[in-house]
Amino acid sequence: MCTLSFIPRSSGYLIGMNRDERLAREQSLPPERISLNGVDAIYPREASGGTWIGSNSLGVTFALLNRNPGATRIPKQRSRGFVIPPLLDYGSPVKAARRMAAANLEGMLPFRLIGCFPDARAILEWNWDGNDLSAMQLPWRKRHWFSSGVSDVLASSIRGRTFYAAWRRRNAGSSDWLRRIHASHAPTPGALSVCVHRPDAASVSYTEIDCEMPALTMRHHAGYPCDGVGRFQSELVLDLKTRSRIAVAS
Repeated sequence: MCTLSFIPRSSGYLIGMNRDERLAREQSLPPERISLNGVDAIYPREASGGTWIGSNSLGVTFALLNRNPGATRIPKQRSRGFVIPPLLDYGSPVKAARRMAAANLEGMLPFRLIGCFPDARAILEWNWDGNDLSAMQLPWRKRHWFSSGVSDVLASSIRGRTFYAAWRRRNAGSSDWLRRIHASHAPTPGALSVCVHRPDAASVSYTEIDCEMPALTMRHHAGYPCDGVGRFQSELVLDLKTRSRIAVAS
């Protein structure tokens, strides 16, 4: 359960992500900085050590959303949160695709993984259905992804209409616009609003990534997005490597 937004910029991008989770689940940890094979990375952590979103000093961001296939239920053996960390030393979509093709995903519940590669101006989307992994490249343009434990199809339809209407606003695409739309309760607070409120689950955090040469900034609000518009408990900055460094490190 999540909502992910991607907005391209002249030399980077802006991302906003609501993490929707069961209220009984253990609270996640704020973003921290790590180093992987000489590449700096930042991501918030689940108690297990996994994550749902992460970025690196090559300007690349990966984000993971649940896939909810309806009545089909696959037994969970391993957390999907461990998909992203091994990818965070990559700057090339080609090498990330090879890493995913070789990954052992057995026992993980279905998911969608989004990778944004600004140097290549490429977006890759991987879909794991519990048995097979597929991948496709998407155009470098604004887009949104939605998932819901109620129904991915309904979430895409209802939340999609909210975003479609919001794009008509004068400040559409700005950081303030993105924060407010991710805090939206349209058409009514509930399981299918962008900011989710259910008796057993809710949007428990909002993470924003502003990638624009020469830096990538990750801002994180731990709590309902509607309770913290423009307020963040943590903000971490990565100095981005130059294009020549990216070519070597990727």
